[in-house]
Amino acid sequence: WDPVENASLMPWLAATALLHSASVLAARDALRTWTVMLGVVAFSMSMVGTFLVRSGILTSVHAFAVDPERGSFILALLAIYIGGALTLFAIRASTIAEGERFSVLSREGALVVNNVALSATLGIVLLGTLYPLLTEAFDVRVSVGPPYFNPVGAVFFLPMLVVLVIGPLLRWRKDSLARVRLPVLLVALAGLATLVGVWIVADIAILPLLGLALAVAVGLASFLPLKGRALRRVPLAIWGMCIAHFGVAVALFGMAADSAFQQERLVAVNVGDTVEVGPWEARLASISPVAGPNWTAMQGDMFFSYKGGSPTEALPQARSFWAPPQETSEVALVTRWNGQLYAALGNMSEDGRWQLRLWWKPFVTFIWYGGLLIALGGVLALLGRVVGDLRRRAAIARGEADPQAEAEEAEATA
Repeated sequence: WDPVENASLMPWLAATALLHSASVLAARDALRTWTVMLGVVAFSMSMVGTFLVRSGILTSVHAFAVDPERGSFILALLAIYIGGALTLFAIRASTIAEGERFSVLSREGALVVNNVALSATLGIVLLGTLYPLLTEAFDVRVSVGPPYFNPVGAVFFLPMLVVLVIGPLLRWRKDSLARVRLPVLLVALAGLATLVGVWIVADIAILPLLGLALAVAVGLASFLPLKGRALRRVPLAIWGMCIAHFGVAVALFGMAADSAFQQERLVAVNVGDTVEVGPWEARLASISPVAGPNWTAMQGDMFFSYKGGSPTEALPQARSFWAPPQETSEVALVTRWNGQLYAALGNMSEDGRWQLRLWWKPFVTFIWYGGLLIALGGVLALLGRVVGDLRRRAAIARGEADPQAEAEEAEATA
């Protein structure tokens, strides 16, 4: 929950809400005012993120190119863009006629819940990021971290995942739970079985446990919209939705598994010693001094072996900078498909041993796999709409209807 990382998360949350709201607008001509508002918020959050990163107003290891004058310029642009957009919205919002009405129990209703949850999460992240700045103005320094973000965010994020299971199965405008009861029940049983099974074999906190159960449920539910369809005729937009939702499940699994099963060790070792952490063996082969343009460091030559396999070399460093004076650790990172191992070298103690901190984060790589799947789903959905639009235009130019395009459009909005 680094503040600069939050600055990039906030526009993503707003843009994701906008994407789902726009799908309701395109398919059912509803949520017009809300979609316009989300467009303003999404762009505003990108401007806020730029200001937070480049102005130096926040303290973060990820802040770069800090320039107070540039920050003032961005703040002025922020006031003009956001102030102007909100003013226009306030003036013209009453002139925007709302589209068709829909039942709460419908795909539109599920997407509204999705939007509310994403917007609430955005507000939570924004408050947690800016609150230290507000208190600092009154000479009160506070730090906001996981004890705030994790439980408060889960209040809205977990229900959103439940809706993610049911929403794609619902019809537009109006539906009944009886029609989707069986697939939802099967998914719920799979999630419950995962929850009970993990609870029996592992002693983990409640949030990671719920995360693992929901990851399984969402992953299974992601492809339920394909049930009963001829797969070759399924529009790319539907494939994109299924793959993107499956990517959410994969990323959630990575987050929950990392939180539940990560292992950490802090040890003092001599050169030649071997340390075990999880399935890894780490050996400190040697220590040597190295230097850079404005720093000196003690570098450890380490070899890491996974379950007795061939060793991998990595070089953690304990650096000392002199302009300005500070000490940092350059972490060694070993990545496998199923996780990452981190090693940080500390200082030498009085007895000649070196401080070494090791972290094994299983399945943290699945967060990246999930992100790639979400991006792939977005690309497929975009290509599907572009191809369908080009096909319809070509058919109109020939003065005839394109039955395949019409069938795909009907299936995509079914």
